Amino acid sequence: MNDESQGPYGPDLYQQMPGGPQRSRDPFRLIVEDLTSKSVNLVRAVFGIVGAVALIIGLALLIVPGKTLTVFTVALGVYFIITGLVHLITSIVAQGLPGGWRVLSVLIGALLAIGGVVIVKNTTVSASTLLVLVTLIVGIGWIMEGVMTLAESWAVPHSGWAIFSAVVSIIAGVFILINPMGSTVVLVIFGACALVVLGVASLIRAFTFGRRR
Repeated sequence: MNDESQGPYGPDLYQQMPGGPQRSRDPFRLIVEDLTSKSVNLVRAVFGIVGAVALIIGLALLIVPGKTLTVFTVALGVYFIITGLVHLITSIVAQGLPGGWRVLSVLIGALLAIGGVVIVKNTTVSASTLLVLVTLIVGIGWIMEGVMTLAESWAVPHSGWAIFSAVVSIIAGVFILINPMGSTVVLVIFGACALVVLGVASLIRAFTFGRRR
């Protein structure tokens, strides 16, 4: 006779909720109750590191004079390399993370890191080629980050900042790809502002993720 408390798919896909019925564990969503305390701390560290790097680079691009395309390229390349490596390492070493989220984080982390290396190593190409390269990698990279954030946060309680960050990331990625003004100055300023907003949102997520409301 089957144990109904395990659900139709076995015990591994179900987890007991305190004072309530069992439910299946979503493979992509970062639900705090499904994670160990160590995993929660690692996820918060990811949000904190990525947010701090984005905020620092964004403010530097806005404040420091001489915001050329090359400077913008190197700055975003460094951001993508750090972001990608942080996602990649965390998704590999952390225990208790959802399987789907882990796989998605490894893929996106690797792609972001590789994209960052590519644009940093090609800063000596012509301005027109560099603009196309940066537009493609940064635009697609931000869209991927936004999609991943939506996947991990959609329909999860208290995920307002996560969804806000995802929407901003996707909009920024689309804008970069389209670049309606066709101007390097507009591209740099918009990219810097996007980094600041994404950085602040990510830092807020670092402080609020896993906190009891």
